[in-house]
Amino acid sequence: MTQHSPMQTKRSHTGDPMLKKILTLIITIGWSCSVIQLTNAQGMGFGTGEGLPEFDITNLTGDLYRFRSLRHFGMFLVTPEGIILVDPTNSRVAPWLREQLDERFGLPVRYVIYSHAHNDHASGGEAFADTATFIGHENMRKNLMRPEENTPLLPRERLWDANQDGLIQQIEAEGTALENNFSQADTDGNGGLNRAEIWARQFSGSQIPPDIYYSDHAKITLGGKTVELHYTGRNHTDDMTVVLFPEERIIYTVDFLTPKRPPRTQLHGGFIRDWVESLHQVEQLDFDVISPGHELPGTKADVTEQREYLEQLVAAVSTGIDEGKNKEELVETILMENYDHLIEYDLSRPLNVDGAYEMLVSQYPR
Repeated sequence: MTQHSPMQTKRSHTGDPMLKKILTLIITIGWSCSVIQLTNAQGMGFGTGEGLPEFDITNLTGDLYRFRSLRHFGMFLVTPEGIILVDPTNSRVAPWLREQLDERFGLPVRYVIYSHAHNDHASGGEAFADTATFIGHENMRKNLMRPEENTPLLPRERLWDANQDGLIQQIEAEGTALENNFSQADTDGNGGLNRAEIWARQFSGSQIPPDIYYSDHAKITLGGKTVELHYTGRNHTDDMTVVLFPEERIIYTVDFLTPKRPPRTQLHGGFIRDWVESLHQVEQLDFDVISPGHELPGTKADVTEQREYLEQLVAAVSTGIDEGKNKEELVETILMENYDHLIEYDLSRPLNVDGAYEMLVSQYPR
């Protein structure tokens, strides 16, 4: 595996008939996998996976595949010398996937690439630990270490700590990303979540720590095929990897970039200004198709749309803060109407404003 600075776009292939054929195939696959979710988008919430088999595998093009666990997607590339797997996802799908790979290909998983450390994408690696080398961004190292019980709350979490006791009580968690399953997260039963308990909600799981950490850019070569790992900066997390399959001209992105959908709800844990720059970096990569960790595939135009959405969101919220408006006023007045065609717009728009306000106030000195 080699490591060097990120690639820059040097050529355009938009007129390539074969790539158009691949794109049509992938979008068709994405639609067939998501039609039931789309049908339920207004009434029941997009992305629940209701009505679909719990697990499945879809061939995208050539030796590149997409596998699904309800509304979560991972990928794998088959080579003559073994398989390169991206995101084992969880400990339910991983054993099933191992069986499928053994039956269909009779090849071991040689590399497991993590998109980031969150337990809903990076768990389950134990199913491949006997044959695989695990790879992730260098910031995963610290993110997988449980904080000490007396570790201070993060700046944004301190906004929620109304009584300033260093804990988030259930009443303080109302309307935040900590509201759901609060009692389960409160493992010591004291009625408040400390930094370690908040960390455990996203990072505690069966993640196997990477054997190899990279910083900016890395390549994996196996069986004559190459996969590239790109760090485009902080966004949804500070350890996010964009995986590029250069021969197929497809990238895999998770959570910070989901085509045709606004960023998820309150952008919890993210870095909003850096997020915009991260999308700028993705736009510079040489690809045609996005195969995301959730929902529908897309194209480079979807990256631009996401970036412009966040740029406008940040600008509007920043102006409101400078004018002395509070969060509630901004949620009511920043409507982002040019983007009302996006999936989950009605759900995500107010929560995006809420999250952008909290991040701008807590993370970026004015």
